Amino acid sequence: MKTYSQFIEEAQKRIAFVRLHHGSDEDSVKSIKRTGPRPSAKGSEGPGHYVTPDKKKAEKYAEFTSKQRKKKPAVVSYRVPKNRVTTTDTIPKGVTSQQKTSKDKPVVRNVRTGHVAMDPDYANKKMIRKAEPIIRRKR
Repeated sequence: MKTYSQFIEEAQKRIAFVRLHHGSDEDSVKSIKRTGPRPSAKGSEGPGHYVTPDKKKAEKYAEFTSKQRKKKPAVVSYRVPKNRVTTTDTIPKGVTSQQKTSKDKPVVRNVRTGHVAMDPDYANKKMIRKAEPIIRRKR
């Protein structure tokens, strides 16, 4: 049985991380897990692999994109230390190709828009590779 101090120490380690999610179709998620994510060329936070801390939002996006592609929805998740997430509150002026992520700032979260861009190489290292259940919603 763990002591109280051991329990608190373990809890602090777990709290120091955030889970981020990317929704897509099943084939794309398999490809991401196999070869790593491909960054978008442009986005509100510049080029990057776009994720969300809200798993339900990722699931809804996965349903939307997979329906368009006539495939099954899936979500890939990442476990990232909170101290690696940089926040910004600038309002983007449309999409940009200006890089905002870097080795020092691998994850950039805009608190005004909710958009989260992740450096693809960093994302590949922080990916949770174990199989997660595929979303199945009853209508």
